[in-house]
Amino acid sequence: MVEDQDTSTPEPRCSDAYLRMLCQHTGVVVVGTDADLRIQFWNRAAARMFGAAAEQMFGTALLSVIPQEDRGQAEHMFARALSDGEIGGFEFCYRDAQGDRRQLAATVSPVVNDQGVIVGTSACMRDITKRIALQEELAQNRKMASLGTMAGALAHYFNNILGGAITSVDFALASGAPEMQKRVLEKTANALARASELGDSLLTFAEGDLRAADLADLTETLLEVIDAKEPELQSSGIELELNLELIPVTAVPGVQFRTVLHNVIHNAVEAMPDGGRLTVELGAVEQGYRIRITDTGCGVSEELKDRIFEPFYSTKTPGGPGGETAGPGLGLAVAHGILQVMGGEIRVESQVGAGATFEITLPTTPRLPAAKS
Repeated sequence: MVEDQDTSTPEPRCSDAYLRMLCQHTGVVVVGTDADLRIQFWNRAAARMFGAAAEQMFGTALLSVIPQEDRGQAEHMFARALSDGEIGGFEFCYRDAQGDRRQLAATVSPVVNDQGVIVGTSACMRDITKRIALQEELAQNRKMASLGTMAGALAHYFNNILGGAITSVDFALASGAPEMQKRVLEKTANALARASELGDSLLTFAEGDLRAADLADLTETLLEVIDAKEPELQSSGIELELNLELIPVTAVPGVQFRTVLHNVIHNAVEAMPDGGRLTVELGAVEQGYRIRITDTGCGVSEELKDRIFEPFYSTKTPGGPGGETAGPGLGLAVAHGILQVMGGEIRVESQVGAGATFEITLPTTPRLPAAKS
């Protein structure tokens, strides 16, 4: 006969004195409070961090050591621990005994007695200042690497445009033929127009296109862009499907938002060189609106999804669909930059061979870029 197994929590095999020493000498800040959040335990790490001995802190309010700007969040976490037994956490900045700025991460837990009654809270705090500094340094290194890549790509595109123009002008000047010079002037004008367009795209990416905006309705702007794109869709063998909910009139910066929609739809069309289906959906979501643009194209791999909104990055390859005429890879980066200024965002869901869905979300009242003075 198999005896029933004891599933109760085993009693600790160490003494109360050992547990106290363990908490007292551990390397992280450990603070215990009663149900009124008055400090009852304050270990040596806490004394070193906050520059106050345990004797000074006993009976004082734990929230008094939390800076005023972070106190509301902390109070909420402690209240949840006391009322619901919930374990939570928060982060806050603090100047230590030497005046150095520290970033602390606190884990708040309930203290429960043998009868299962919550009698207080505990807060374990660790210094994450170095970790945050390393994260910031890593982000800065990535930013500088991206800037280097951007500068190289930018030089490449401008050299291609201007180099061809200079060669043509030199040839026309040497020929002395008026007809030849006229054709070269036309080609040079087109080359300079492409360079200007590239400069405008870079400005849009960098500043979110903070030029004066004409206000337009979100739904009308979407329909306007789709109408303009319809001949291209038909000639490319792409079937269009619209699922548009009726939403309130919503003001958006017309020029910028048309650019966003044009760039995303153009990207979808290029992903379907052999035709397919383009589905455009509009609907309301919590605290805003959502536009989903779905194609049945080649899709994007998981490792490339994080890079698709980088400037000068393109999933197209030379000789592949659209590879020979591919632009500088700024379309989605520009869309991302404009949406950030508007208070919105764009993200992609995709699998290789299964198409892609670009989801644009906007707040109920999108931010409108201000005109430059």
